[in-house]
Parts: sequence; C-alpha cells; structure tokens
Amino acid sequence: FDEQELIYKDMHKELLEAGILKGNGQRKRSFHVRVDKFTLALMNRRLVLKTIWERGAINKAEIARRTGLSLPTAIKITDELLDNRIVRSCGRQEGASGKRPEMYEFAGDCYYSVGIDFAPTVLRALVMDLNGMPVAKANRPIPVPEDADAVIQTAAELIDQLLRESGIPLHRVLGVGVGVPGILDLDQGRVLFSPNFHWEDVALLEPLGRLLLQRTSIRWPMRLENSKRAMALGEQFFGSGVGYHYFICINLGYGIGAAAIENEELCVGASGTSGELGHITVEKDGPLCTCGNNGCLEAVASGRAIAQQARNLISSGVKTRILELAGGNIERVEAKTVFAAAREQDVAALDLVRRAGEYIGIGIASYINLLDPEKIVLAGGMSNESLLIEQIQKVVKIRRMRFAGRRVKLRVSNLGEYGTAIGAAAIQLKTLPLAAMPSAVLLA
Repeated sequence: FDEQELIYKDMHKELLEAGILKGNGQRKRSFHVRVDKFTLALMNRRLVLKTIWERGAINKAEIARRTGLSLPTAIKITDELLDNRIVRSCGRQEGASGKRPEMYEFAGDCYYSVGIDFAPTVLRALVMDLNGMPVAKANRPIPVPEDADAVIQTAAELIDQLLRESGIPLHRVLGVGVGVPGILDLDQGRVLFSPNFHWEDVALLEPLGRLLLQRTSIRWPMRLENSKRAMALGEQFFGSGVGYHYFICINLGYGIGAAAIENEELCVGASGTSGELGHITVEKDGPLCTCGNNGCLEAVASGRAIAQQARNLISSGVKTRILELAGGNIERVEAKTVFAAAREQDVAALDLVRRAGEYIGIGIASYINLLDPEKIVLAGGMSNESLLIEQIQKVVKIRRMRFAGRRVKLRVSNLGEYGTAIGAAAIQLKTLPLAAMPSAVLLA
C-alpha cells in the first residue's frame, strides 16, 4: 500500500498534463464517477511496470505477489505491456519444477528519450534508451549565455543533430527533458531567474518546441526541470541513488546546488525552489554572488569562484604555477587549472582547494545535521578532484553534530559530465505509461 500511495500522489497532476483530465477533475468525454477507477487502473499499470523494471526478470505470479494485485489483474496488465512492447519475454524460469513459468523483462530499447543540460558555458545533450544507455550524445559551447534566443536556437540544432545521428524512428522517442539552473515555472516552461545565465522571465519550452517542430515536423512532449533536480533523477534511476529511498545529490561545478529524493520523489518545496545549497550564506560580508547576495557558498567555493580567486592572486603578484599552466594568459585560468596546479603541490593552488573544500564541507555537514539522509552523492565537474573530495570528507567528519548522520554514506557520482542530461531524459520514465501507451490502452 505504501508503494501505491507514492504512485498515486502525483497521478492527478500527470493526468492533467497529459490532457486526460480536465481542470475540474473530470475525465474528458466521461463522467466524474469514473475518474477514480481510471486512476486506480493507471496506478496499477505503473506498479506492475515498476516491479518488472526493478526485478530484471520476473514471472506473472511473482508480479502479482510483489504488487499485491490479483493474479488475473497482473496477467492482464502484463499482457497489455507486452502488446505495447514495453515488456518482453526473456525465456522460462530456470530450476523450476514442473512447467517452467515464462519470464518477462523491461524492454529498455522499446522507446527513447532526449535530455539536454543547459550548463552555463556548454549545452550537453543525448538520446538514450529507457535503460539509460546513450545512443547518441554531443555538446556545443555557449558563447554568450545572456542571449536566450541564441542559446535556445543552438539547443534545437543540437537536439535535431542527435536525433538524425541516432537513426531512431522518431515515433519511438517519448519526448524531450530539459535541465536548467535557476528558479523555474515548471507548468509554464519558463525560467523565472537564472543567475548563471542572467535570465529573468524567459520562455524556454515554447520556443524550443516550436523550433523542433519546424525541424522534425513533430510536436514533442517536453518537460522542464531544475538542473540539480534533473541530476538527482539521473542518480535515482541509473546512478549512485539506485536502491535508496532518501538521498541528496550535490552538484559541484561552475555553480553549486543540491536536490533531495525522499520516498522516491523529488523534494521541490512549496514554491519549487528547494535545494539552493549554493546560496546559503557562509561569509556574512563575503564576495558578491550572481544571485545578488553576499557571501554565498557558490560565491566562495564553486568552480567559478575558485577561478576568480586564482586570477585575483595572480593579479596581486603571488607566484604560482597556475598562470604557467594557463599558458601565461590570466583570462584562461579556470578551476581545472587550479586543480592541476594543486596536484603539482603548488602552495597557492593547494590553499584555494583547501579553502573551497572547507566551505563545501561545512555546507554538507549542515545538510546532514538538518536532514539525516541515507546517502549524499557528489556530482559535477569538481567531484572528480580527489584533493577537494578528501578535504570535504575531512571537514564533514569534524563539523557534523556528534552522532548525527551515523548511517549516511558520502559517495561520488559515476554518471560523468552528462549526468544532468541523463536525468533530464529520465523525466519521461516517471510518466512512462502516460507517454508510451496508446490512449485505447490507457482508457480501457
């Protein structure tokens, strides 16, 4: 029943988004009294699909047992999934006595999804199957992040390029997921405020969808999500969050952000702005942040901040290998330049890395004291820097309250630089029965 309650929670919103329910709670061309029956049927279909996806190979009797559904209902739903190629037969159960039951598995390559990550300096996009396996991926730099129209145009060109390169029939693509940093209006597909792009109240999904329609002649279902929450979804489905009911994903890159998954659902907050770890104040009179505040964690410990601090040191005359590794051009100093110098034991670089790790460690320790998660996953470009991670782990151990977070595990993501794009594409998984099943099956 707990499983069914979790699935039921977001069902009404998804039915509205899919156009199956009207805003007043009635189903189109039907009566209000049939809504509960329909919702329960769809909930059961998702429960069966989720069970098959998690188990890998399972027979119909075991599906019924694990879901709590009657055997006839489990058989009927499994057969519907088979007819729609979302599930397939994978042989008969080995070692069973008597007639061996047929086994079924999730057909991850039956449909595909597109994900794109709007990072501050580069667009990363991929086409992947429903097992999270990329079939095409690419990136393009963003020369002028402030020019929203140009960035959206580039995004459409990149997605169109990948769809062509993948060779996948377009009718097997469920839709496009978009990850963007900042405060978003998910229902309207708008970016309300993105400090990294310097965008305010920018329409994103409508122009992107229009450009893709012009290029592909298909009006794709599109979903918008904050990039840090998209990253957490990627971890939940395909990364270090698999099997965990309550974990936090922290992005350490050009900026800093976080997202929590609890009871397998994203924690978004009352106004959809939760997880802004990068904008907690760690220095009362610290440097100005892109959000307009002073002393934010992102302003003192992000990749952008580390690079700026290094440039400031060089300008003040401090002798360091950082400038040499940047080819003598101070404008080419980036966070990765600082980490490279730190690995060579450059004193100035080591101090910058230590300082950033201390601030980040304090922020994570505060998260642990406040939320007590099962696991914390560190992702983003800086999560691969061992010197930084070692410092963070050391500070977390010192700073967290005694006995707090005794069970928390701190791990580094294994999804790589396309983690947010993977998560954006995975958004479609949360509405797979709505997205993939023909309406005749959904409304049966």
